[in-house]
Amino acid sequence: MFHSKSTLSLTPRPVLSDDVAQILRTTQTPTIGSSSGAAQVQDTALVFEGGAMRTAFSSAMVEALLEEGIHFDWTYGNSASAVHVATYLSQDPQLARDYFTVFPGDPLFGGIRPFLRGDGFFNARYIFGPDAQVEDKSMVPDWEAIRTSFGNFRISGFNGKSGETVHWSREDMHGLDDFLRHARASASLPIIMPPTKIGTDIYFDGAFGTTGGMPIDAPIEMEGFDRFLVVMTRTRSYRKSQTRFTWFVKKAFPQYPALAQSMLDRHARYNKARDWVFEQERLGKAYIFAPHRMPISNGTRKLNELAETYEAGLAQAREEMPLIRRFLGV
Repeated sequence: MFHSKSTLSLTPRPVLSDDVAQILRTTQTPTIGSSSGAAQVQDTALVFEGGAMRTAFSSAMVEALLEEGIHFDWTYGNSASAVHVATYLSQDPQLARDYFTVFPGDPLFGGIRPFLRGDGFFNARYIFGPDAQVEDKSMVPDWEAIRTSFGNFRISGFNGKSGETVHWSREDMHGLDDFLRHARASASLPIIMPPTKIGTDIYFDGAFGTTGGMPIDAPIEMEGFDRFLVVMTRTRSYRKSQTRFTWFVKKAFPQYPALAQSMLDRHARYNKARDWVFEQERLGKAYIFAPHRMPISNGTRKLNELAETYEAGLAQAREEMPLIRRFLGV
């Protein structure tokens, strides 16, 4: 597990140095199609943090990387960022955009009625299903494009019974339905969504795993990476607090004690993982792409706010792309 193989130090988070800030001020923003040349990145892992609807911001990085022709050998995600894995590897920037700026307007996407029916506040079976669409436009990723893509991937889930964090890869999936089921499992938020069954096991959101939602453990433990491009959905100064509903969590999941415990101490694991990532940035082993501000919550469904957040993410990604390219050496 991550904590047993990596030393996490609680050091202060650094800020951009003066020379980096100067590069940002003097570099012109590239336009779509102005790529400096396609590149395959082999020595660095692309890691997407989850965050439900906040991932409208990080989804823009998919578009920015694809327009630059930057292809990673390995991409990692959990929770809502499982969508990023799909849209990036299938090279579908339009779906990356629409999934978080158009799709949430669909009444079937979620809400009180689906929640009362037992489908969840976010209707996971529909969102991660073969019939997902908006105005006759499919919201389903192209599995064949993912299967034959330029890179590999892992998405993470949390086994509700054993408490194990599982990192699924392409080899664990044998078709579109299988991929969608694993993506749904990775995003199955307790209470907000029903859990997902795969085989004989019950899975919840991967954010309740080893690192509390920052899927940095998979590239380290599974593939041995020591360099990372980490795409966050929280600002650099963010610190997660312990849940205020301790009493409820203890009562709500008597059949899943490992999940209940994970929910109670998730904040500590998440903050520790973030501190470790920022330490890697200080050592020159990580590039962190984090929002300057995050104006929406994980439950935001207002399309104008989601679109504004996406555009802010895209503008920032294009602005920082020269620095990202320098870090990647491409």
